Amino acid sequence: MEAALSRCDGADSVGVATAVPGSLAALWDAFHAALHLGVRPRRLADTQRAVEDVLARRSWPVVVVRDAHLLRTEALQYVYGLWSLFQGYERRMPVVLVGPERIRSVLRRPSLASLESCIFIWHRLTPSP
Repeated sequence: MEAALSRCDGADSVGVATAVPGSLAALWDAFHAALHLGVRPRRLADTQRAVEDVLARRSWPVVVVRDAHLLRTEALQYVYGLWSLFQGYERRMPVVLVGPERIRSVLRRPSLASLESCIFIWHRLTPSP
């Protein structure tokens, strides 16, 4: 992960830890917690808006999604949508998906073709002896 972030000198990284069930609501909760936004609004749409507003105010956000292979399709589609949303900004928002080799098969789902097609770098880490 540090190797990926080293390409983003001056970036403001936001680490999101995913967990089972890996739903879209759980992902928004993880973003809300990572951004230290206090009490989460009752409506998920308000949580989504708060997350996107805070990210938009950062000088150059980089989102790091740990255990991305645990996310359901709808949550991964949101990650792609979030990345797409920031493509119009002066400094685009990189997204780093972290997970085991299995993440490749997850991203090969037909409904995730858009997300898989925007992957710039695959970096494989090997365990230390």
